[in-house]
Amino acid sequence: MLAHVLNTLALDHQVDCEMRNYPHPMARTHMGNSLPDSVVETMMRVTRENYGVAQRFWRAKAKLLGMERLANTDLYAPITPSDAQYSWPESVGHVLAAYEAFSPELSRLARDFVEKGWIDAEVRVGKDDGAFCSGTWPGHHPYILLNYTGQIRDVFTLAHELGHGVHYRRSSNQPLFFYDAPLVLAETASVFGEMLLNRRLLSQETDPVRRRSLLCSRIEDALSTAYRQNVLTEFELSVHTGRKGGQLSRDEICQKWWDANAALYGEAVDMNPAYRWGWSYIPHFIHTRFYCYAYTFGQLLVLGLYQRWVEEGDAFVPRFLELLAKGGSEDPAEACAAVGITLDEDFWRAGNRAIESLVEEFEAAVG
Repeated sequence: MLAHVLNTLALDHQVDCEMRNYPHPMARTHMGNSLPDSVVETMMRVTRENYGVAQRFWRAKAKLLGMERLANTDLYAPITPSDAQYSWPESVGHVLAAYEAFSPELSRLARDFVEKGWIDAEVRVGKDDGAFCSGTWPGHHPYILLNYTGQIRDVFTLAHELGHGVHYRRSSNQPLFFYDAPLVLAETASVFGEMLLNRRLLSQETDPVRRRSLLCSRIEDALSTAYRQNVLTEFELSVHTGRKGGQLSRDEICQKWWDANAALYGEAVDMNPAYRWGWSYIPHFIHTRFYCYAYTFGQLLVLGLYQRWVEEGDAFVPRFLELLAKGGSEDPAEACAAVGITLDEDFWRAGNRAIESLVEEFEAAVG
């Protein structure tokens, strides 16, 4: 049934593309994201060329766990028995200090959420799980909703959602229709906030086991957001292009999924045979066509921006703040160009180098 649904949606999109003269199955999504085809194609190609970085990490993790090779069901296995607990004041202190080290202005904007009660962090019966930042409208402050349990991932969640919060506050000078950043820029400040927090925690952590755990979690997040989402996009594209030749059997769809994932895992990871059906649980393929590359774009954009800050220092900070203040008033490529960022091959490679530097540090920590 799922194979039939996917075939039907692909055929429907094919007819739509033909009627509207779209040159490529992804063209409509590119238009919605205000991105040229060439920018996305270059980003995806550079990401694919760097799959070896992920394979290096998985080999190092297998070595640490005493395994010859990881299975795809082992990829997110914890490497320590349990995480340290952080009190709410400790968490707030770490996050605000991380923002302060980058920009006192961002730290000031983030501090208001804590001091003025704009965060609902309590875990209670009937409250939804997860976390969310609601940017109401330009004339009113945003609200942050999360569930704080004291684990390290909750500290990073706070840094992430405060990033959304300060992004909204920086763009509050925009009119309502330009208040929200476009999809591919929406995670810019939030993921950058996580990077700042990771930098602070690593600089203070002296215990080698906890340091490895911090590195591991950050790398896994980066690989999941950048490389895995690229795999999902390439699989989805292969289904849409393959459907032009007629209806795809469920085995053909499974093979396309297997091939797309095998390109990422290489010989570093064994795929469970049942994973041939992994495509069937991804809702984006049904509800939001070609959405997944926005995750890759956002992750690599932030890593590239972070790498630029590492290289340029404080001179980069005003340009980053200016980018946040643009909201959705400019196309992503134009908004980045206005602050000195060109979305070319070199920029995407810089984002991948930032992941590689974390992997090299993890390799050294493993020994």
